[in-house]
Amino acid sequence: MRRPPATLAFCALLLPVAMSAAGCGGGAEAKQKPPAALKDAPKASEPASRKVAVVVDRKRTEVDTTGATVLQVLEQAGVKLGRYDLVVPPRDAPAGDTITVTRLLSRPVVTTVQVPAPTIKKKDAKLPPFTQKVLRPGKPGITVVRTALVLRKGKKVKAVLEREVKSRPVPRVLALGPTSGGGPASGLNWAGLAKCESGGNPRAVNPAGYYGLYQFSLASWASVGGSGKPSDAPAAEQTYRAQLLYKKVGGRWQGQWPNCGRFLFG
Repeated sequence: MRRPPATLAFCALLLPVAMSAAGCGGGAEAKQKPPAALKDAPKASEPASRKVAVVVDRKRTEVDTTGATVLQVLEQAGVKLGRYDLVVPPRDAPAGDTITVTRLLSRPVVTTVQVPAPTIKKKDAKLPPFTQKVLRPGKPGITVVRTALVLRKGKKVKAVLEREVKSRPVPRVLALGPTSGGGPASGLNWAGLAKCESGGNPRAVNPAGYYGLYQFSLASWASVGGSGKPSDAPAAEQTYRAQLLYKKVGGRWQGQWPNCGRFLFG
């Protein structure tokens, strides 16, 4: 029997190996092909249109927009912003239902303002007449004010953009001594008496030794707690001490103001 040629034998040995490699994926044709693209993959949808109110210098307009941020909404609405324009909410913030734009002609200026403390007055009968005593000192408040120039009716005006109260003022409490004689005497017509006695002049001086609105003598003035000359005292104090004098004499005005006392009842 003849032996096969060496070349044929060698090929016979390689054939099973090649077939085995092809069956295990070793061949070039055995490599897997990439998966085909999915025909029905969902596409990204565009934002839905919605209504947003845009207020520019107090003029309100409703716009349909798909913008997500304030700036995008304003661009779609055709609103161009100036260098200093104030936008609420801020330009890069998410857009809400309303956007407010205030046109500014200048850079905002921040000023700290002191708010004066009010005074609370309380009557105190224990104090000497026409004196006062501070029961609690006041303290001014602090407010931060933000202003800028705006256009109003064709004119540049300064507008307050924002006020921030840092601290509220603390009222001053002041105790006041008596300023009225009280009782029935306080209801009499003291202005009428003063007009008759001195022409209503609290500085009036009679060379005969009578002073002020009610022409006190120095003795009668001192008898109701007055010091110095009546004409040097405030008009309110003169009226107060005249009422005290009326009470001191038991309403017998004739001895004090014999010519003009009748005007107390006019």
